[in-house]
Amino acid sequence: MKLAARIALAIALVGLLLSQIVAAQLPLVSTSFATPVLKDVAVEPLPLELYCPGAFAEVGGESGIELGQIDRIGEASVYQFLGSGELIVDPGLTTTTGSRLVAEGDNQSTGLLSVIQSQGVSRDRALGLMASACSQPAFSGWFISGAAALGQETVLLLSNPSESETLVSLQFLVPGGKISKQVSLAAGQTDVLPVSSVIFQEPVFALSFETSGVPISVAMQQRATAGLSTRGVDLQLPSPAPSNDNFITGLSVRSEGFEKPVLRVFNFGDITTEAVITAVASNNVLVLRQQVQPEGFAEIELDLTDGDYLVRVESTTPLLAGIRNTILTPVVDFSWLTQSSQFTDLTLPVPSYKTRLHVANFGSTALIVNLEITNGTRVEYQNFEIDSLSQVSLPISGDSIRINSASEFTAALEIIDVPGYAVINPRENQNFGDALSVSVR
Repeated sequence: MKLAARIALAIALVGLLLSQIVAAQLPLVSTSFATPVLKDVAVEPLPLELYCPGAFAEVGGESGIELGQIDRIGEASVYQFLGSGELIVDPGLTTTTGSRLVAEGDNQSTGLLSVIQSQGVSRDRALGLMASACSQPAFSGWFISGAAALGQETVLLLSNPSESETLVSLQFLVPGGKISKQVSLAAGQTDVLPVSSVIFQEPVFALSFETSGVPISVAMQQRATAGLSTRGVDLQLPSPAPSNDNFITGLSVRSEGFEKPVLRVFNFGDITTEAVITAVASNNVLVLRQQVQPEGFAEIELDLTDGDYLVRVESTTPLLAGIRNTILTPVVDFSWLTQSSQFTDLTLPVPSYKTRLHVANFGSTALIVNLEITNGTRVEYQNFEIDSLSQVSLPISGDSIRINSASEFTAALEIIDVPGYAVINPRENQNFGDALSVSVR
């Protein structure tokens, strides 16, 4: 056995020696790569398209008992700001069934095109002000403010401004479950969907929607009554995605002792979470804690003294949040305040109503905000400092207002005038384009 092992070892050593000799005699082959060439490529953004949802949709005729009848009543006024670009689709100053606006220009965002619609509604069963920003069509979105029960009517205003048909999947999130519905929208089609045709006697619901491939416009119109008395109207655009940190700007409490503002949250997580709610005004701070069940709702009355508040809702799992706020004068009306977007530069047209601007700082340090208010050929400049977790509120008038800061802020426009009450929550509008460097070998 020892002899056999020695023979095997000798053979292995000889093989190793021969392989090294052969390898030494082979020529070396090197691989080289071409030096990369950097090419600059300009990617032009697509034209910026916004959509206004249109005028008030009356369900059941003026009496409310005409089955299947849906009419768009009157016209909504359209206020627009156009920056250094060209408006290639312009619907004019009013819209009934909804309208799209399209602008071309290098400067995207609200600095290129910013649009608001508003309408005072005065009907036997509906009285108040509907106003909202006009936003980009979207592939998906969320609403927290649904209500479909006695004295609470919700209608969805759907529009497909694209050139392709799409299927819209609607998911109604109600206490204890989900109800799904699909709606087909042809190219260019507008539809009005009363939520009562899908769900009934659900005073609290949220809604998510998703399309099969093209962006659409979805708005939520609401009407409230108490017996024969009207209790206001409202128009909402989709909220930003559910978040662990919700910022709500421009809550004005002016009806102490009548109806308290009500915060509604929905927990998208699969575990119970605690919502920490902080409401801050110049002379008052309120902090509350609320447990929210998985895939469940919580509604919390905010016992606040009169004042202008910002509200922060923090949680460990993503929440959808909104506040229903009611005013008494000049008419009983309500508005839903939903999650605010953050900006460093924002331009808004100013509606021709008594309007206040709210600018809030949810950051940890103070920030300086610059205002540029344009009225015809006249431009007025203001600047002020906003402390951490504070808000500045001031009346404004003119054609447009630009707000900018080195740090992020939130903003809202509040209208309280003869027709009623509305809070306009601006959204970012932008198609991305830039100069890219591409490495070519």
